[in-house]
Amino acid sequence: MLVAVEQQGEVRVVRMQRPEARNAMNTAMLMAILDALADAVADATVKVIILRGAEGTFSAGADLREELDRAGQVRRMDLFCQMYEAIGTCPKPIIAAIEGHCVGGGIEAASACDLRIADPSASFRFPGASLGIPVGAAKLVGLVGLGTAKDLVLTSRTFGVDEALRIGFVQRLAEPGMALELALEVAGQIASQSDEAVRYLKRQFLAFSGQGDRIASENDALHAVTESGGDYGALTMPDPKAAWLRGAGKVR
Repeated sequence: MLVAVEQQGEVRVVRMQRPEARNAMNTAMLMAILDALADAVADATVKVIILRGAEGTFSAGADLREELDRAGQVRRMDLFCQMYEAIGTCPKPIIAAIEGHCVGGGIEAASACDLRIADPSASFRFPGASLGIPVGAAKLVGLVGLGTAKDLVLTSRTFGVDEALRIGFVQRLAEPGMALELALEVAGQIASQSDEAVRYLKRQFLAFSGQGDRIASENDALHAVTESGGDYGALTMPDPKAAWLRGAGKVR
């Protein structure tokens, strides 16, 4: 079972469950996360969603050991993009409960959540620039400001929970091993508010912040670069697949 789901009152806990791979996301896990999120949104008994990882790790990001051909790589990137959009535009509040490594696709998922609660073991990194992947700016700039977002994304450096709390990336610091418990407490506070007001405010935050548009634009870039095999020239082309074909010598 790649994703475990637990209902606690009006709160749905979605747990990424590949501890042997530090909860790295492969194609099957991404599909399971998307299904779990869709089920939570559709269930009228759920008012708040918590996303977490198993056994002291949030997620190490994409599973770099997954063997994929070009089509599989494109498919997996599409699933990542769907996940970022599903979390970032979710009509119900989503809280990330973070322990241990929160890296790559993991930190992108956490960035798309409404709130981030972490314990002292948490560590964070946006590795896109080091991997040649144009990701990191869309969600982070709205959380920590332009200058700090540039510092974290362009350097791909690791930062700890104290800095994450200071810059506003993390909203609450839990006691060791208690990130889920604090997330459940905060989720309960949100769930006790007017459901109609919370949903309307979520739509307002999305509109005022422009996050949905930023995620969509970044997802377009991720699709283009992935489909073209890493050719950044594809970002200026109407058909990104043409860039890969040209690079492979199949189009002249």
